[in-house]
Amino acid sequence: MNRLLLNLVTGLAALTALIPLSVSAAGAPRQAPGWSLQTPGGETVNFPQDAEGRPTVLLFWPSWCPFSRALQPYVQDIWEDYRDLGVNVWTINIREDGDPVQTMKDRGLSFPLLIQGDALMATYRIERTPWLVVIDGDNNIVYTRPPHPPTPVDVAMDVRKTLNELLGDRAPPLPQSYPKPYDLHLKKRSDRVDRSAPKPVSSSVWGPWLQAYLADIPADETAEGIAPLGAIDSGKAAIAHARAIWTKRHGEEAVLAQAPYRAYRDATRWVVLGDGGTGELGDGMILVVERGTGRVIRVSGE
Repeated sequence: MNRLLLNLVTGLAALTALIPLSVSAAGAPRQAPGWSLQTPGGETVNFPQDAEGRPTVLLFWPSWCPFSRALQPYVQDIWEDYRDLGVNVWTINIREDGDPVQTMKDRGLSFPLLIQGDALMATYRIERTPWLVVIDGDNNIVYTRPPHPPTPVDVAMDVRKTLNELLGDRAPPLPQSYPKPYDLHLKKRSDRVDRSAPKPVSSSVWGPWLQAYLADIPADETAEGIAPLGAIDSGKAAIAHARAIWTKRHGEEAVLAQAPYRAYRDATRWVVLGDGGTGELGDGMILVVERGTGRVIRVSGE
């Protein structure tokens, strides 16, 4: 009997270890971690205190991420439609290397913005950008953006349905139609990965551009926090290194959106370019690295 009881306890312990971290042993939703962040104007927002027991939408985003840009107009509409019903919407800037305030102005966005939210990436288990969660009045995370939604519209629809369930009789009607998302999000993931052969650019175009770009880099410039990669003997290898470094900084989806990639070289350096969507050289992500040592000179994001 004692051996049987021991086996039962051991089995239960092993089963408990397999339960996802986001769900408790009883199956309850995970509690949203608390935080204190500032607006660009210096005002402090404390969560969950300032949520005041009301449903809350949190969108985590950086300005360089094309997927964040695609989702933001839908979050803007959600904020406008639900704020008077007591729903909180806070967007939290993370992994930023630009100016989120100017970015919002350029995109015509006015939803609430909180800055310098990188410390929340671990506590909210943020795996990619944009990250979006809906939190109920009891501070439970009741919706998390899926890893690979077909389009931003699908996320917007799910958020609205979740909020309507929380609001009950006060819920507004769901939209009959949604604005068309960017074409990027209508393409299959494999389509974006396979765009690895860019159309040739004449040396009369890229040559002067490369010379001018490299001339503006100080001789002692070095990217911080990246160890030398070793000798790089081909453009293909340079692109592989660039994608690995960009992915670590910006996430896989943002880097996939930069395809097709180009690699150019002068006597001592490789310059790898992502596609910024305009067709102009240098409008996307850029990596500059020494050919002989693999010393990373510059990493710039979109």
